Amino acid sequence: MASSKPSKSVPAKTLPARSVPIAATAVRNSAIPPKAAMAVPTAKKAVTREVIAIRAYEIWRSTGGNAEANWVQAERELKGL
Repeated sequence: MASSKPSKSVPAKTLPARSVPIAATAVRNSAIPPKAAMAVPTAKKAVTREVIAIRAYEIWRSTGGNAEANWVQAERELKGL
């Protein structure tokens, strides 16, 4: 037989009111950092003969070629020419 008592309703939970609204931020879909973070100057390494020689060797290992051409390419890459 069915009970004649009305079922108790469970009160809905409500979230507490916030005193400060949450600010919306834009979503970045890029791995590139914002320009403000990029503006920080970084210390440049001194371009020495040893550093150029190491880079020229790396170029030679990957592509082969002429030692002088590799040296010039390494020097241009490291000095930003």
